[in-house]
Amino acid sequence: MKNLLFILIAFLIVGCRDSSDDNSPKLPPETQTGANTFGCLVNGRLFYPRDGTFDIMGANKAVVYSGNNKFDEILVANFKDGKPLNYMYFHIHDLPTKGVGEYVWKESNFNKGIDGLMQNYLYVRAFDYTTNTWKWYTSYENSGKTVITKYGGQPIVSGTFSGKLRTSDGKETIEITNGRFDINTSTIDLKEFP
Repeated sequence: MKNLLFILIAFLIVGCRDSSDDNSPKLPPETQTGANTFGCLVNGRLFYPRDGTFDIMGANKAVVYSGNNKFDEILVANFKDGKPLNYMYFHIHDLPTKGVGEYVWKESNFNKGIDGLMQNYLYVRAFDYTTNTWKWYTSYENSGKTVITKYGGQPIVSGTFSGKLRTSDGKETIEITNGRFDINTSTIDLKEFP
């Protein structure tokens, strides 16, 4: 009888664990410390960087930051399952000159680097698992903005972003909300995004 009572109490203790220890991914806090974080909601679903082991484009790092004296770019990828997006590309024009402030989005040509337009934009690539096709969504005139909250003096670029993107034919839209990033450009290449 004592053994049965002991087993019953043990089950109750194990069964009554605090369920607030949820290990599911969440949006990172908005910081300006170079914490190498990124996250946003895409149509209400969490998008965050996840490293991979192979990509047909060659890179497998989930966050890549690049810049020059004309523009800066942030590539964010989910190489694990590609949900809700596979890739997100930010093109921030004239960041080295303007610094902290609002960067209103315009239309993109779905290119990056010197092949991209010399204006602020965001575009994403998402695989549609129901149709087995790639879909591309772009910002458009005044459809959203990136707000740089920290830049200059240190290798830290922090900010927030939100807005709407649409397919090139304008038939489908997605909404990005609660976007935030805090990147240390000196250490982002060393950061692992499991």
